[in-house]
Amino acid sequence: MSASQLAALVVLDIVIVAGISIGFGALAPRLSSRLFRADVPPLTLTPWETPGFYRFLHVSRLARRLPELGATFGGESKNVMPQRNVESIDRYLAEVRRAEWVHWVSLVSWVPLAFFNPWPLTLLFALIVIVGNKPFLLILRSNRQRLTALKARLQS
Repeated sequence: MSASQLAALVVLDIVIVAGISIGFGALAPRLSSRLFRADVPPLTLTPWETPGFYRFLHVSRLARRLPELGATFGGESKNVMPQRNVESIDRYLAEVRRAEWVHWVSLVSWVPLAFFNPWPLTLLFALIVIVGNKPFLLILRSNRQRLTALKARLQS
């Protein structure tokens, strides 16, 4: 494969990965909030996802450094915490789940590349996409874990 063919393939890969990620990011705010009321797989929190686990990973430091683009395509920003009542927390949890779904879809946006890329290039894009989305998923899951615990305390 020549250098120009490889360059064209990389550009095509970027267009596909970015198109899937941005496309779903733009679509997600238009989906009904009813779709985001429950923690279905892959959103289901695991037993080891505790406040201590997220503190160990310094997720709060990550959250301060990374951009929050939830309002970019018409969704809601998650920079402002909800009021401390169950209804507000439920609305906020739906937005966090929506954002998490966007990042899960982005996380697998490299898969179509496997059908036409040489495997080393597919692996490179998989690594880039996974490394790029993982911090956002950690932040969102940490927020959801904390909000779910707060909601449980408010209901008891």
